[in-house]
Amino acid sequence: MKNKGQNQKLFLKNFPLKLLGFVLAVLLWLVLNNTQDPVITSSVSVPITYEEGGLAEKNMVAISKPNAITIPVKLHRSRLRYLSADDFTVKADLTEVIGDVKEAPEASKISIEITKASSATYIQSWEYPQSQGYVKVVLDTLKSATYLVQFNTTKELPEGYQVGTLSSDPSRVTVSGPTSAFSNLAAVKANVDLSAITDGGSVTAPLALYDGNNRTLSGSGLTISQSTVEVTVSLNQAKEISISIAGSSGTPADGYVVSKVDYSPKLLTISGSKNALANISTVSIPSRELDITGASSNKTFDIAIEQYLPEGITLSEGQSGTISVTIELEQLQTESFQIDASQFQLVNTKPEYEYELIDPALTLTLQALQADLDSFNPETLQGTIDVGGLEAGEYINVPVTLTLDSAYTMTQDLMVSVRIIDKTAQTEETQATESTTVTQSTTVTQSTSVPNTQETSEASSQTATETTQEYFTRNCCTIKQACRNGQTKVCLVIEVRKEEDQYGKPEDNSKKYDRVSFETGRDLM
Repeated sequence: MKNKGQNQKLFLKNFPLKLLGFVLAVLLWLVLNNTQDPVITSSVSVPITYEEGGLAEKNMVAISKPNAITIPVKLHRSRLRYLSADDFTVKADLTEVIGDVKEAPEASKISIEITKASSATYIQSWEYPQSQGYVKVVLDTLKSATYLVQFNTTKELPEGYQVGTLSSDPSRVTVSGPTSAFSNLAAVKANVDLSAITDGGSVTAPLALYDGNNRTLSGSGLTISQSTVEVTVSLNQAKEISISIAGSSGTPADGYVVSKVDYSPKLLTISGSKNALANISTVSIPSRELDITGASSNKTFDIAIEQYLPEGITLSEGQSGTISVTIELEQLQTESFQIDASQFQLVNTKPEYEYELIDPALTLTLQALQADLDSFNPETLQGTIDVGGLEAGEYINVPVTLTLDSAYTMTQDLMVSVRIIDKTAQTEETQATESTTVTQSTTVTQSTSVPNTQETSEASSQTATETTQEYFTRNCCTIKQACRNGQTKVCLVIEVRKEEDQYGKPEDNSKKYDRVSFETGRDLM
């Protein structure tokens, strides 16, 4: 106790001076500290922790929210190196959202809670502006949709092979996320590495989201129900085939014809199984696709070729599916040519007849394209004259059948005049002339249908004003041929009129012509 009292006496001894010294020391420290290690204002970025349980209950999702806030702090410069995001905790409770978002995303103000860590003693002060005591969060409704898995292929196949069919297991997947994000989603595709395929087979392919420009979607908030699918690949062989045009349909304007048909491409590259390719070498475009009804100028048609490919055959990758066909039209021209009918062949002739062309010079008028008319050579023209149904006599309109190329059209039928002479009749007439004895009376050789000798004699005694032709015509016949041997000897070839039956119809008479010879001084004609 004695020592304790002595200590107190020593502490209190000169106490005012001691107190003054302490105060001076503190002031000096403060002065030195503020001078050498001043208090400064700085800031730190602190991530925000969100509580989103309330959104799920409302089928909503935050599509836009700040990740962190910046908090201003005061501390000594020497302590600045200790400042970090761990000095604070920032929380935002999304359960504060009131109302549902049904159509378009909308922004909501969410209050935040800031807590300073107890270990951050070097921070003298901090103050987040009251006006910024919240964050803006954009909310959207949740959506799920099912998409068919499509395919992107990578790497090259061996030459002569192409991808046939691609199928995935599963064939469809589910995509979930903010409703607004689906507006940019065009497809879900599996990226297939063909280098892993040999003679067909399967491969595991990752899935990805793609927009309308075939670019991957990232940061959209959309998720796929699974990350990969199993893809089965079949391979086809490639083959090059030709294209044929069956022709056009319809009739162009009057005076116009098709002069040329052109199309592009001329060849197609197709793919299919080996068996399918073995049965195809060309693909034909039907004429119904090329209707030129009433056309007077060139026409172009774009035709989808795939519709005319057999089942199991497809166009190869990179091959255009459209065939462009141009039909060129040209106006017809008319030109006349001089030809000789003697260059044509008489057909169905009879050996007993002699045939003669009367005035064989003919005019042939053709209608065709100018180029075809320019190249036409009438001397090489071939044709026939059919005289099979003709008897002896003269005929002025016997048709000529020409062998013409389809490029030419005759504007009118070609006719020729033909004289047919019965060589047998001429021989008989000569023989009759030589064997007939000239008498005072006229002797007539006739058939049953020809006037008898007496009638002929009577004809001789008729007035001279009636000719022989008038007599025969009046009585029974028509003179077809006549000849004179000397002054009085006459030979006639006559056509005997057939008797009519009780119904007024000509009786069947196979003998159409008869011959009669007689002596007369009468005028034959």
